[in-house]
Amino acid sequence: MLKSIALILTFLFLACTVHAQDEIEHLSPFAHGAGRTYALTSRGLDAVGLNPSLLAFGTPQPFELTLAPISSLGIYAGPSLKQINSISHGFQGKGLSSDSLSKSSDSLQVGDSTRLSIANLLGNNGLSSSIDVRIFGLSYFDPNIGGFALTWTMHAALQASIPNELLNYIGVGAVSNIAEGVTMPSQTLNIQALWYSEYTLSYARTVLGTPSSGDLQLLSGIGLKYVSGIATMQMNPGVFSINNPPDPLGAHYVVGVNYQIRSAYPNAFNFNNLPSTFSLNLIENATAGNGIGADIGFTLGAFDSTHNAPWELAISVTDIGSIRWNQNVSLRSADTSVSPSSQNISQDSINAQLKALGGKVDTAAGSFTTPLPTTLHIAGAINLAEIGISMDGAALSAVAEYALGLTNTVGAPTNGRFGFAFVLEHPSHTFSLHTALGMTMQDGTTDLTFAFGIGIANSILFDVGTDGLTGLLSKNGHTDAVFGFKVLL
Repeated sequence: MLKSIALILTFLFLACTVHAQDEIEHLSPFAHGAGRTYALTSRGLDAVGLNPSLLAFGTPQPFELTLAPISSLGIYAGPSLKQINSISHGFQGKGLSSDSLSKSSDSLQVGDSTRLSIANLLGNNGLSSSIDVRIFGLSYFDPNIGGFALTWTMHAALQASIPNELLNYIGVGAVSNIAEGVTMPSQTLNIQALWYSEYTLSYARTVLGTPSSGDLQLLSGIGLKYVSGIATMQMNPGVFSINNPPDPLGAHYVVGVNYQIRSAYPNAFNFNNLPSTFSLNLIENATAGNGIGADIGFTLGAFDSTHNAPWELAISVTDIGSIRWNQNVSLRSADTSVSPSSQNISQDSINAQLKALGGKVDTAAGSFTTPLPTTLHIAGAINLAEIGISMDGAALSAVAEYALGLTNTVGAPTNGRFGFAFVLEHPSHTFSLHTALGMTMQDGTTDLTFAFGIGIANSILFDVGTDGLTGLLSKNGHTDAVFGFKVLL
């Protein structure tokens, strides 16, 4: 009986992880490292999708161009991302398949070891990751008509939030936990994956005041986008528990599950070899859905010719829209419980219990819609010279932003995020530089941020930033880095 229960736990554990392919805001390197103050410190193409009104500032040259691989790339990679295929294949041939249900206890011990390794990989959101890349970007600015931008970007995000209590129960001696009568209260799992491309046309101009006059000005911008969905997986959300049965005769435990998993993917997707790094191989003929979206933003301040102002305020709402999925759509769902018995239990009964916990798959569920990671950004900045702190030949400012996800979609900060940074800028027509040091607070975690950028002859711009400065120095921390390279013509 202990073996059958352990196999049930193992199957359910994999059902919540094997199909999984955190925030999608990584294409403004400097703003990312400046406390994630995207709505105020982004410039040029980097403002697209974050606060399009900032395009009204223009760039030192009329045209701005990026083209992959010389473009912007952002990575937030959990330490377990490189093991995604090991996780997805972890129990194949080791205690899960029908043929192996009658294996000896020695085989189960191997399964225990593998299960422990996978549990360790999934702990502390170790698999959660996101990758973003701008494949193409072109902007044009004219002081009389405003700024235009056309961009093609790709975004992929995975959120694998699995309670450590559940991982410890399954991964660390599941058989002994059951043998000793250890129960577990209901645990909620949140697993989401989203991968899509977007093609955005943006426009911005000054709608109030005279541009660069030093008087009060209001900048406004809008971006309209076509979204091509590549793959998605949404759990709604999963609940798992092990309790004592109401009737102790016969059954010793009640294993309960309640979950729904919707997924869609293109025909080109290979679940036997999940990508552990960002790849452009699925661009052609790899659409599983499509949708439309928009970004809108406003910026207020008394800006001079260098775009400095005593104070600035900005607000933007990004990724308004949705994707409708219609390719290889499936719905796996289960709302049931099983009560393994200590009496003689047949192999057919074990298989039936495993099948019940694994749920039913409906491949004719029809299309479904997922919202984009809609996010509200509210930001403010002050030039420290206004309070008597100044530096010759440089501008020093303090910037802060609060961001809140308006949809429960991977990539949106659903619990809110606050960022703050000090920004130092040294403008020059020959060699300019800017740098920032800040911090962010989100979901109970605080981290340091850092950004650095240079400009050469007003023609070449390079920026780098990180929101996980402490994580970069940690062996087992998430890797967070954003790079950007742009050419002005």
